[in-house]
Amino acid sequence: MTDFTIVITTFSKRYGFIERLINQIRTYCNSKIIVTINGEKNGEFHEDYRKKMLLLCEKYNEVFPIFFIETRGLSKMWNTGIIMSEKENVLVLNDDIEINSDEIFKVVNNHIVSNDYHGLTKINNSFSHFIVNKTLIDKIGYFDERLLGFGEEDGDIVYRLLKLNLSVINIYVNNVINIISDIRHEHIKKGIGKYSNFNREFIYSKKYLPSQSSPYKGMFDTPMIQLLPDINQYPYEGFFNENKKNL
Repeated sequence: MTDFTIVITTFSKRYGFIERLINQIRTYCNSKIIVTINGEKNGEFHEDYRKKMLLLCEKYNEVFPIFFIETRGLSKMWNTGIIMSEKENVLVLNDDIEINSDEIFKVVNNHIVSNDYHGLTKINNSFSHFIVNKTLIDKIGYFDERLLGFGEEDGDIVYRLLKLNLSVINIYVNNVINIISDIRHEHIKKGIGKYSNFNREFIYSKKYLPSQSSPYKGMFDTPMIQLLPDINQYPYEGFFNENKKNL
């Protein structure tokens, strides 16, 4: 018996990834799975994909899909899955990983009952898989849904955690492969690599002012001047509707 819910984010172009990952999880673990499924630009959701996802989730016990009709940011998808979890602790997974044993589930279960766990823990030094506690994330304000695209969510949440004199813990797990797929949403304006230019500009020109000698530190390695306050009430639907055309 595990004491956590699993949340996975995915979208249409990665159907093969999510199909494989759910099968791998169910081979080793019976935790409830919440799948947050991203939509397409302008709400043009693919009906055949919707049917395939429903059939996939129906194939296994306790796999619950949440559909977004149009493209939403990773913060929104993470927050929705975390909020919908009935468990206090949540194992959040990207869809582009492979799980080849039950080790990750045993390690996560042992970690969340240990004295080392403070409420936010990376796995293998990556936010492709991490553990979060609902009480802690409620206290620090959830992932910032004003990040409408993809990227910078992790650095922002780490920075807010540091202000509470807490740090992100890391644990290592074998038999988990981070594929780091380059399959992405084509209509999102890119900044660096696969990450959204919108998110980068929001973080480094609206929410924070980076050090002039060392700009664009993704995980806030240098002190930052905060320009916008941390806001604890989500969602930011008004902000989304005003700015989605800029993605």
